[in-house]
Amino acid sequence: MPNSVNLRGPDGPVTARVALPPGKSLANRALVLAALAGDLSCVQGAGNADDTRILHQLLRERPHRMHCGDGGTTLRFLLAWACVQQGREHFITGSERLLQRPHGPLVQALRTMGADITQVPPGFLVRGNRLGGGHVVLHASPSSQFISALLLVGATFTQGLELRWTGQRLSEPYVRMTIALCRHFGIAVREEGDAITVEAGTVHPAPYTVPADWSAAAFWYQVAALNPGSSVLLEGLHADGLQGDEALATLLHAHVRTTPVPGGMLLSGITGPSTPFTADLRSTPDLFQPLAFLMAALGRPAAFTGLHNLPLKETDRLKAVAEALEKLGVQSEYQGDRFQIVPQGPLWETAEGAMIRSLRGTAEGAMSRSLRETAVGARPVLPPFDPQGDHRMAMALAPLALVCREITILHPEVANKSYPGFWGELERAGFMVQRT
Repeated sequence: MPNSVNLRGPDGPVTARVALPPGKSLANRALVLAALAGDLSCVQGAGNADDTRILHQLLRERPHRMHCGDGGTTLRFLLAWACVQQGREHFITGSERLLQRPHGPLVQALRTMGADITQVPPGFLVRGNRLGGGHVVLHASPSSQFISALLLVGATFTQGLELRWTGQRLSEPYVRMTIALCRHFGIAVREEGDAITVEAGTVHPAPYTVPADWSAAAFWYQVAALNPGSSVLLEGLHADGLQGDEALATLLHAHVRTTPVPGGMLLSGITGPSTPFTADLRSTPDLFQPLAFLMAALGRPAAFTGLHNLPLKETDRLKAVAEALEKLGVQSEYQGDRFQIVPQGPLWETAEGAMIRSLRGTAEGAMSRSLRETAVGARPVLPPFDPQGDHRMAMALAPLALVCREITILHPEVANKSYPGFWGELERAGFMVQRT
């Protein structure tokens, strides 16, 4: 396993066909519902991302000890699933960082439904039984996954589930995704104000093919936006309203033209503005890292809000992005749910970078490798970036190889959590990818 990857961007615009991974969030929800229906085989194309692969294996083998790796949905969904496995006992655990993340509100809510959960370091001992269900309130939950975990198993409760979700509703599209998949598997769910009601009943097996992942598409939007004239076909990607990160097409319309075509979405990089960029990401927090690094690279001042739960992810994403931007020489500051970027200009605007930009702006947008090497040769090599165990940090940094002399990223294997084929796809798109 390589412990670092060294990246250089291709000469000129990128023209590529890219195989995106299946949507991890959709796959994990579908697998839990299929397991409750007693037929895991009805879920097709779930992919081999670590989080999904581990969940699939644990649901298939049902061992006593269930180690969830770094997967937040894996652990939280398994907690709920294990609670309704009558007569079975499971010990659910994960990595040190995963166990440090918040799970208490979900555990307490499940106990309110009648669950038998004991926190036994390092993890949770769950004795499954028939839960009564009923009414539960989650106020300003730090993770929408708590809501989704309850909804996924709500139909197995003897009284069903009436869940009130009050206060700040973060990542709401993921709850809508859960509701849609519950209905796909024959569960009656209705919404009324802040209440979501799941009727008691049977979860029915239903064929489901997992679509391509819009969250993974974000890194290719970066590639297109940083290299006007680029054309990237994202195979199998469609806008069907299920994934909140479809908002990418709107957020980045000034830099990337998104065109539905047979077989996927075609991204066309265009020259965009340098005016200040603002975005409220409370519904789409996974877009923060790619958007932040993109705006810094383009030299667009940016202000992001709705970032309440990002310190609770695989790493503290606000702190990690600020540290990475500092290495790039870009000023940023953050407080509470707000993150601001104050670049002094595009990353390529040094003497050699200006040459690269002017060459990329020609009609063909191409340059010889010798010209590129002459242009970038004077720029100091940046120190390696440590993604701190966060798959999205590693992948969001990678496209910066288009505007820096080179980028070195430590522990590239973290991308396996959601996008195992990412580095290979970059290489096929013309990036120099050197593994060490």
